[in-house]
Amino acid sequence: MNGTHLLDIRDLGKSYEARRRGAGEGTASALSGVSFTADAGEFITVIGPSGAGKSTLLRSINRLIEPTEGAITFAGRDITHLGRSGLREVHREIAMIFQNYNLVYRLTAIQNVLHGRLGYKNALAGSLGLYTEEEKLRAFELLDEVGLGEFAYRRADQLSGGQKQRVGIARSLMQEPKIMLCDEPIASLDPKSSRMVMEILRRLTRQRGITCIVNLHQVDFALEYSDRIIGLRAGEKVFEGTPEQATPEVIRGIYEGQMDEVVDVTVGAVDADVAGAAPLAGAGAVGGAQ
Repeated sequence: MNGTHLLDIRDLGKSYEARRRGAGEGTASALSGVSFTADAGEFITVIGPSGAGKSTLLRSINRLIEPTEGAITFAGRDITHLGRSGLREVHREIAMIFQNYNLVYRLTAIQNVLHGRLGYKNALAGSLGLYTEEEKLRAFELLDEVGLGEFAYRRADQLSGGQKQRVGIARSLMQEPKIMLCDEPIASLDPKSSRMVMEILRRLTRQRGITCIVNLHQVDFALEYSDRIIGLRAGEKVFEGTPEQATPEVIRGIYEGQMDEVVDVTVGAVDADVAGAAPLAGAGAVGGAQ
């Protein structure tokens, strides 16, 4: 991008007020001093144990959570302190994929996909569901692209988990985003559906130049699909590098005694490597449930 990153995160931090037993009021840090950049078409995964700050990081990037320190620059624009009107414009270009799909279950798949255009509508058009013929055609094309064209008129509550997540991806694409933030998008899916979702996300980075930043517990998928991996522990970035640099020892250091949280979805791809390394004191077996 001619030396300019699509996304530039600098010293991002998030603290919460907390009541500590026997110590009165205080603050708890969910993120501290996290910095990294992302370019167009990059596939970046964020790994780390529960409570490491992965979801807080993604939700801070698009300001669903307000960071308490640091700066976020997106497409050359400082968005750290944007007001509501400015954020509405930014949210068109930063899509979000949720673990729990975030669909309207009483609506059909095609209606949910069309909701990706709400950021471009005024309040009246949005509330009445007024979409152009071009937008409707585009929604059908996107459902076809994620393999769900025949399910366009199926209610969302009648779809499987993997199908729901693919509807969520199609809905995000209706926004015409530059970045897709994916918060544990395969956490609730079986291995086959997980791989299908990851393949779609990976294809989007390659074919459309959309940047994907994905939170995962499935370290073997992170190693397989990523251009770059970021490791968080206790709210701090403890690793950033390529999948080749994310050695078993590095992964063990990221999870530091919480290896039971590393989900194995490719029948031993990770635990076979880690098993060959000296065990950490108190570390659980790789492949445990989340």
